[in-house]
Amino acid sequence: MKKIIFLSLIFSLIFGSCTHHEVKSPYEGVWKVVSWVAMNRDSLIWVFPGNYTGSEISIVAKGHFMWTGCYKKDTTLIDNWGSGTYTLDGNRLEETFLFCVDKKMVGTKRRVLWGLKNDTVTYTWPCDENWQVSKDKYYIQKIVKAE
Repeated sequence: MKKIIFLSLIFSLIFGSCTHHEVKSPYEGVWKVVSWVAMNRDSLIWVFPGNYTGSEISIVAKGHFMWTGCYKKDTTLIDNWGSGTYTLDGNRLEETFLFCVDKKMVGTKRRVLWGLKNDTVTYTWPCDENWQVSKDKYYIQKIVKAE
């Protein structure tokens, strides 16, 4: 009887340790924008911080994203917010907008190249269907973990 109890305990420990744990993507979390530039070919259009001041955060979890922020240029306040779903494949991030301050973006997709180094993510967009960044007008944004 002691052997049966002992073996039952061993089997329950073995099977209990084999439970599936969901792997969290390194992209998930709370992020804060630390820099953002708009470029046209080799010319700088605007920069944050610089031409713009303010702040913005992003929250990413389980295939969903949202961001909200407020910027100031001169004396004008500019709200920035949106949310949707995303897929991530290596350094290729595709976002589908469900809500956005820019109503033209709702229902559209955006392709973004992203990279993670330490606690900093760098986004570059827009990308075409071959994941090449448009050099006519493009953006580079850096965000850091806020957790």
